[in-house]
Amino acid sequence: MDNISLYILIGLLLFIILVIRNAIKAYVIYYLGDPTPKYRKLLTFNPVNHIDPVGTLLLFIMPILTSGKFVFGWVRYVDYDSNYFKNRDIGELVVGSFGLLSFLMIIAVCKVLYVYSYNLNPFLPPVFQLLAYMSAILFALNLLPIKGFDGYIIVSFILRNFNKRMYYALEDFYLKNQFIILVLFFPLIYIFSPVLFFLASIALKIGGW
Repeated sequence: MDNISLYILIGLLLFIILVIRNAIKAYVIYYLGDPTPKYRKLLTFNPVNHIDPVGTLLLFIMPILTSGKFVFGWVRYVDYDSNYFKNRDIGELVVGSFGLLSFLMIIAVCKVLYVYSYNLNPFLPPVFQLLAYMSAILFALNLLPIKGFDGYIIVSFILRNFNKRMYYALEDFYLKNQFIILVLFFPLIYIFSPVLFFLASIALKIGGW
């Protein structure tokens, strides 16, 4: 496989992971009582419905432009209104937890497919291995307590129930420093990459790798 094909494959696998995670999260939100995912037509594993024009394009372009050293992009955001939940706090905790669990589910399924694909095609096992590795990295990233990540949902739940002062301080911090957080995001990811890789390795072990 030449480099360009490999970079396109990386973008494709990342897109697949994000679509699966999006669909699982959409179904969880819907069954908790919020019809928003249904109205936005996200209750499906059809990748077309999850495409974000800019974010999805970046998933394929960034690996090519950076020779595979940097991957960045996104799919449609699964928005929700926690006021629909019977219990707002528990509902948000479930949403955040399933966002993370979906990556672990993908990792575990990839392990099974990795083992049983050897007799089918020698190309498949490395693909499933890469898919599991990328899912583990995304699991680690989504643990971060940053708005838009599942880690933030869980941290918000904890603070809102056990320390409201810290919760409001955190909300105020994100409201006033959105631009600074955006600028510092990637440098901080680089600095804390050893921690993220450690968390990713734990996710892989949980998934059977």
